[in-house]
Amino acid sequence: MSWILVRVDDRLIHGQVVVAWGGRMRPARIWVADDAIAASDWERDLLVSAAPDSEVRVTTIAAAAAAWATEAVATFDRLNLGGLHYAPGKTKVNEYVYLDEQDRTAARALAARGVVLEAQDVPAARPEALVALDPGSAAS
Repeated sequence: MSWILVRVDDRLIHGQVVVAWGGRMRPARIWVADDAIAASDWERDLLVSAAPDSEVRVTTIAAAAAAWATEAVATFDRLNLGGLHYAPGKTKVNEYVYLDEQDRTAARALAARGVVLEAQDVPAARPEALVALDPGSAAS
């Protein structure tokens, strides 16, 4: 299995994902890892119907992690940060990425493993290294 994009986006599947990213990358499969959505038949069905040209798998975070672990080639060295919007306790990194301390801790852990975190909302935009936008997210 080949993973062409690993993206974090709090809106899950939406226009940018289907039209911009989907049009550029033509994914055979889109995985959504979200505990609340996986527990809701209605929301799960809505996401499946949002990307008619791709197989959509909606799973819990634990199930996605278990599936990921079984794929010998499922590694990634880049993580795309697409839309992490404002919520209480989060501070602005750029127009579409807001992070709290838990997010920064996770970013530092990924960076320590050699993963490059890039903010990029659409494929036509230039990716920006998270460490340049938010030095607190870098590994010390």
